[in-house]
This record gives sequence, C-alpha cells and structure tokens, in this order.
Amino acid sequence: MTKNLPSLILIRHGETQWNVAGRLQGRRDTPLTANGVRQALAVGLRLADRIAEDETLDFWVSPLGRARQTASILADTWSVPFDRFTEAPLLAERAYGAWEGLAHDEIERDHAAQYVAHSADPFDYSIPGGESRTALSARLEVWLETLDRNRTHVVVTHSGCLRALRGIYTDASRDEILAYREPQTASFLLTAGRETMLDVPLNILRALGCDGAGRTVWI
Repeated sequence: MTKNLPSLILIRHGETQWNVAGRLQGRRDTPLTANGVRQALAVGLRLADRIAEDETLDFWVSPLGRARQTASILADTWSVPFDRFTEAPLLAERAYGAWEGLAHDEIERDHAAQYVAHSADPFDYSIPGGESRTALSARLEVWLETLDRNRTHVVVTHSGCLRALRGIYTDASRDEILAYREPQTASFLLTAGRETMLDVPLNILRALGCDGAGRTVWI
C-alpha cells in the first residue's frame, strides 16, 4: 500500500465492564462503565476546539456497541449529529475467538498450547475462531484505501485497531507495536509517517471525576 494516507484523529472507546474485569472482548461486547462515560466526555472536551475548527471532517465508528456508545457521547459533546458517524465494519476489534470473555490467567491456564503459540508468533498466529494481528492490519489497510485523502477522518475504534493503524502510519517495527500502551483517554493524530498523542490534561480528568487516564490492555 502506498503512503498516500489521509489524516486520522484516532480515538479508543471508553472503559467497559470487561475492561474493569480484565477480560478480552474482541467481537463480544460490554457497555461503558460510569467512568468510561466520563472518559469519553474528557476526550470530547480535549478535542472540541480541533473538531470545531476543521471543516473537512468525516466521522467513522466501529459497529460494536462500546465504540458506538463512545461516539454518541463525543457527538453530543461536539454538537455533531450522531448520524454523521458512518459505521464501518472493518473497524471492528480484532477477533479473539476462543479467548473472548476470558482473563489473562484463564487463557494461560486453560488454553496453554494456544497461549504459547501466540506468544511465539504474536503477529501471524490466529487464535482458534479469531484472527491474527497480520490479518487485522490487512483489513484496516483495505479500509484506508476507501478514504478521501483530502479530508480528515475522526475514527472511534478499539485498542487492537488503534495499535495496528499507528503501526501502518509510522512504519513501526513489530517490537514497537507490541510495546504500545495507551490509556483510554489518549487519542492520536496520524499523518503518513507521523503520530501525535493527544492526551487529556489532568485538570480535565479531575474536573470530570475520571479515575485517572484509563486502562491499557495486555494483548
């Protein structure tokens, strides 16, 4: 794929019930917690001026409920009609197949052979019923090819997609991608070859009662 890429404002959904429980979600879904709602508000406030100033914006959202709930809160915060968000199936989270709904220690204990295989080949191994990181990146590249290069695209998606897109845009190595960690209140401005993290100032997090900047995920 060429590096003629459009600009993205990339946003991860807010904290969910399974994020708190430490369970993999993938294509399964749990709703935002109260803290997740506050996180989405914080991200909305952080980005409000940028959204208001840019007249070339298109809005995209994963079809999964936790991303749509986050996008709805953002839309209200920005006074943008929610129907401006286009649902994009290719923005759904990586499918984790047999591991979905499980915590890290449960996977290591109950699916030991799969866990070892995934650890040995974290990009090309496909969890039974799921997809590999390589497959995830490939479908996101397909989606990117459909976008207008002359517009900026606001994208509400998931940690797996966020990390894959960051890697695509910056030509990050596999080791760099595996080391990515981002809290739920961090968004990213991506242009070809470059990323800028747009973190939420502490005073906004405190004013909204957020429990810190948010959780990261381990896979």
